[in-house]
Amino acid sequence: QDTTEMSQTIVLNDSEIEGDIILPGNLCLFGKISGNVTAKGKVEVKSGAVVTGNISCRELEIEGLVGGNVETCFLIIGENAVLEGDVQAGKLLVRAVKYDIKRLRLVRK
Repeated sequence: QDTTEMSQTIVLNDSEIEGDIILPGNLCLFGKISGNVTAKGKVEVKSGAVVTGNISCRELEIEGLVGGNVETCFLIIGENAVLEGDVQAGKLLVRAVKYDIKRLRLVRK
């Protein structure tokens, strides 16, 4: 299924979620999630947003902070992104001037 046809979940900047979430589509995050995120589509961690947990999805775009491990087919690290954790990705695009990844593993997906 194409990600453009998938449902989109939006977590606003004044929202905080505690616990793991599993989504059948996409996630656009402006707020905070303390828990693991699993999505079949794209996850966008916007500027000011925070995920304290692991993320598994088809495509991940980070502009905020992710404190956990990442597994995705396509990872985009934005200019002001903070990513603290191990990364497994099929493709990687880095727009950031400075970034710190503990361990990066690129795999064919």
